[in-house]
Amino acid sequence: MSLRLWYPQLDVYDTIRRMLGLLVAWPDEAMTPERLYISDFYLANPALLHKTHMLSDVRRDFRELSLPKPEKAFLSYPSPQMLFAKMEPVQKEALRTLVGKGFVALDSLRLGKVEGGEKLSEVAASLVLTTAERRLIRFLSTSFSQIGAGVPGELRLATGLRRPGA
Repeated sequence: MSLRLWYPQLDVYDTIRRMLGLLVAWPDEAMTPERLYISDFYLANPALLHKTHMLSDVRRDFRELSLPKPEKAFLSYPSPQMLFAKMEPVQKEALRTLVGKGFVALDSLRLGKVEGGEKLSEVAASLVLTTAERRLIRFLSTSFSQIGAGVPGELRLATGLRRPGA
């Protein structure tokens, strides 16, 4: 019998599910692909949020989630920057799939914004998310991802996440 490890960070189907959860919960203003990728990264790796810089009110909201620190988690994590770079092709494929299925508006994406497409509302009710994921999505979409809203690169600076060529 052989065992195979599954990493949700590197699974395109799970990435699509996570991104749909973020899209459904996102406030009315459009997000950038970078904010979607960073938010998805922390939805897949919530313990790594401890390694980010947050304003005091965002940190207060974060503490309410009671997430274990990376060193106390069951998994051992590589550096956030390395894992973020490793997730890049999976996240890009997931976003392309969401556009192709009509869950993300292509016209907006061409302008650098990620907005829900005409089919997003159809999937919202049937989206399978755990209670913990829903709480984390609420935090990511209302508090965390608003760090430096309107200022390109500000969320990237707060997280330290950077991809080659970005």
